[in-house]
Amino acid sequence: MKLVDAKTLEWEHPPRGYYLTDVKQKVLWEDEKTGAMVVLLKFPPGVADKVHSHPEANQFVFGLSGEIEIGDGSKAPVEGIFAHFPKGENHGATTCTEETTYFFYWDGPPTPQIDE
Repeated sequence: MKLVDAKTLEWEHPPRGYYLTDVKQKVLWEDEKTGAMVVLLKFPPGVADKVHSHPEANQFVFGLSGEIEIGDGSKAPVEGIFAHFPKGENHGATTCTEETTYFFYWDGPPTPQIDE
């Protein structure tokens, strides 16, 4: 069993390379054998990331706080919203309209493939 007090962890810069704003993360758990990870990600306002996929990992996301802009230009709160992106599915280009925090789980290495 591993207990982590996320309140005591420092926000760090994630190494994944597709973020467009000053995204920060707190790593809650990582499996060094499989590359699976559980992290908190905090996005400032703006376009958060490039369109990308994770060829080696399914991505599961749960919104904790904040707001995003959706396709028609309206705003939507993320609190309580769950999303799953299967391995290889393109996603991203998310616009946060205020500071937004998510709980992320990747079941393998989250190494991105950027769709430019």
